[in-house]
Amino acid sequence: MNTAAQGGGANMFLMLFFAAAIIFMLMSGRGQKKREEQRQAKIAALQKGDQVIIPGGIVGTVVGFKDNTLEVKIAEGVKITILKSGIVGFISDATPVTKQGGAN
Repeated sequence: MNTAAQGGGANMFLMLFFAAAIIFMLMSGRGQKKREEQRQAKIAALQKGDQVIIPGGIVGTVVGFKDNTLEVKIAEGVKITILKSGIVGFISDATPVTKQGGAN
């Protein structure tokens, strides 16, 4: 009779564990979807002169648009074309890019 009571407690623990795991997975997916929607809205609102971060940590300035690509100036006289989906970050006016270290 004692083993039946222990088995019931283990089953209840497993059910609670799986319920908590499912809730956690649903909540984490929801946050990720929200972040992706915000990212897509920022990409859609890009204008010429906005600064973006592209893979490799390269910061560039948007100088042109085509269907799903951007023309980005990364240095004087150097422009590259990237997919809009290739943008990994945005530089806002509140967080200016500054030189790091003591070298000028």
